[in-house]
Amino acid sequence: MRTGKHFNRRHVLAAGLGFGAGAAVMRSARAAAPPEARVGYFVETKPTMIAKSLGWFADAMNTKIAWSEMGSGAEINTGIAAGGLDFGLAIGSSPVAAGIAQGLGYQLIGMVDNIGPAEEMTVRASANIARPADFIGKKVGTPFGSTSHFRLMGFLAVNHLSQGEVTVLDMSPEQIVAAWKRGDIDAAYVWSPAKAEILADGGKVYETYKELDAAGYVIADLIVVRTAFARRYPDAVAGFLSAYGKALNLYVTDPDKAAAIIGKAAGVSAAVAKANLAEYDFVSLKDQLSADWLGPPGSPGKFAEVLHGTASFLVQQKSIRAAPPLAVFEKAINTTYLAKAVG
Repeated sequence: MRTGKHFNRRHVLAAGLGFGAGAAVMRSARAAAPPEARVGYFVETKPTMIAKSLGWFADAMNTKIAWSEMGSGAEINTGIAAGGLDFGLAIGSSPVAAGIAQGLGYQLIGMVDNIGPAEEMTVRASANIARPADFIGKKVGTPFGSTSHFRLMGFLAVNHLSQGEVTVLDMSPEQIVAAWKRGDIDAAYVWSPAKAEILADGGKVYETYKELDAAGYVIADLIVVRTAFARRYPDAVAGFLSAYGKALNLYVTDPDKAAAIIGKAAGVSAAVAKANLAEYDFVSLKDQLSADWLGPPGSPGKFAEVLHGTASFLVQQKSIRAAPPLAVFEKAINTTYLAKAVG
């Protein structure tokens, strides 16, 4: 139906104005800068905070940006589905897999990082949790619908633990910190700066990521854009990606300066920001275009398989009803804007 509407509109323009004039109108509509871009983001210790705090995203897109802080990727999905957001910045691969599976009108246009150990289980040192069985009877906080939630569910599945044995609580990062300080939870699966805060307050890392990566629970932070916005403002979308690329380059070339900017923006010290940054595998824009990740335009890379596998797991967890074929995830990856940003 959408294709038909577009065809009919173009047909009317060509008939009423002449083909040349109609085409000019369409080109003008696509080339114009958006009056505003609405971005869902997270307060995190990542290069994204450089481009946000220094205004690079707005400058590259030639527009103003309405920023909305999110507590999880599921909130970004809700915002885009409701038409209230145009971009999801550093949204996790788990909610993206769910969004694509459920037919949300967005495209995967870039990556921020391969998360690795940056999101990890943190346990209260006094809780004496040393092995999987020690989680029985414990309360674990995590933001539902996030990559941390996906990893936590994977940890339970791999170790044959049920949610009847382990109480899993839906909490935003801020709620996790507050609950930790009150002594309401024994463990949490979350990202920094919340993770760093609870580690500094009687927590310790309980390593899960190596086992979970080997079992297929790979997680990454991604960049998505509402399809209708991207079609109308392709140059702005490429500009958004180039601004992030500029921020990532600053981190690579001058990590101390980058950590200072990120720490200030995230509300932590430069030292904490630098330590957190070191846990991520930030993928350059150029490398994202390789077959190992998103792939070049028209040829989706291996990451489509990660999304498909993630969706299949979410079906098993009854988080979503069904996982569509791999081709649906491949189609949702659009790296034409990324290629333009790389130049």
